[in-house]
Amino acid sequence: MDLAEVIDIKGNFEKGKKLEAGDKIVINGLNVKETEEYGKVAEIQTTEGLRYSFAKAIVGMANSEKVQGYVAEALKKDASDGLNAWIVEKVSETSGRPMLALELFDPKTE
Repeated sequence: MDLAEVIDIKGNFEKGKKLEAGDKIVINGLNVKETEEYGKVAEIQTTEGLRYSFAKAIVGMANSEKVQGYVAEALKKDASDGLNAWIVEKVSETSGRPMLALELFDPKTE
């Protein structure tokens, strides 16, 4: 069960489906909001509905003007589509612990 289903996270963010390693999503919009107890959360509007993550790497990308520009360009070319992204698990260079991150290129073809 997801933490958001167990506790009441105070703050102004919509609870969607959490991101998990292995997911492939098509991004239509990115937003970062603040929660009172847990800090920042990335809200990602996808073709399949709202997704969210508290992972710092994903919050950072959602906050990035460069990534937001990529999404805007993809939507400008085809408003019915979006920007493809894959959720991957990487090892943090600072802590050595696993973390979630967004990949904008298919990790299977790299």
